[in-house]
Amino acid sequence: MSAYAEFDTSGNYVCNPFARSLETNIYIDIVHKINDKMALYLKTNPNSTMLQQHDVMMQDQKTWDLYNKSRACISDVIGANPDDIISLTTNVQQAIAVPEFGLFSPMVVMIAILGSVIVYRKFF
Repeated sequence: MSAYAEFDTSGNYVCNPFARSLETNIYIDIVHKINDKMALYLKTNPNSTMLQQHDVMMQDQKTWDLYNKSRACISDVIGANPDDIISLTTNVQQAIAVPEFGLFSPMVVMIAILGSVIVYRKFF
């Protein structure tokens, strides 16, 4: 059973449509936490790659889960634009946009090369 508060008795986030200021404070807090984590990482690792930044940012899935739920609450339930309240820094936005392909990327390149060779031989 959910309670009208930011978290239920089990510690799970619950959107409270009747407490806009409470929800915006939760959202602001979580965005600051994410932005501060990136700023600290960049300060201690100024030459890190985007993939390294992405990996560090994605380590704490509980934080991202809370961020996504809080953002959805503000936009879908309360009807406010979360980016008008506060937004992730450019560094965070760029880092989370880096895709994770792992071993899939070299396979795609190899298939593309083989396909090009087959097409080239067939038509030339």
